[in-house]
Amino acid sequence: MAKTTKHSDITTDDLLLSRTGQFSRLVAQLIEQRLAVIGITYQEMRVAGLLMGETNMTQKELAAKLLVRPATLSVALSRLERAGLVKRVQSRTDKRVNYLKLVPSKKITDVNALLKDVENTITKGISKTDLAKTRKVMGQLIQNLKLANEQEHLV
Repeated sequence: MAKTTKHSDITTDDLLLSRTGQFSRLVAQLIEQRLAVIGITYQEMRVAGLLMGETNMTQKELAAKLLVRPATLSVALSRLERAGLVKRVQSRTDKRVNYLKLVPSKKITDVNALLKDVENTITKGISKTDLAKTRKVMGQLIQNLKLANEQEHLV
């Protein structure tokens, strides 16, 4: 059972942020355990996931999306490069710029299958109607957060 801390009239169990934090940690733990079989870490999976379908993303841009410093990201990128999952491609217009590209592979396919399996596991017993509502609410929460972040940058 989750620890409940009471501050005024709200408990931490009442806060959506507390629930989403707990959800995020538990999902990360489950995924990390299952990724061990594939031979990729959770951080490396996040890097690969953000590179999927992207064109012309630099290490600096990727680090910003992951909320880490570019130097912190280099360890995961080096490992992914050695495994042949990521390659750097020099910009045609600016030779100082290198873009990161995801290399299609069986490992990436296995990670995609693993993520689908995790989603099936965690949504077991939840109706399609409730899942649709959850997706809609999550979409609105994401939009609200994007707007709040944009407004914070304007200040």
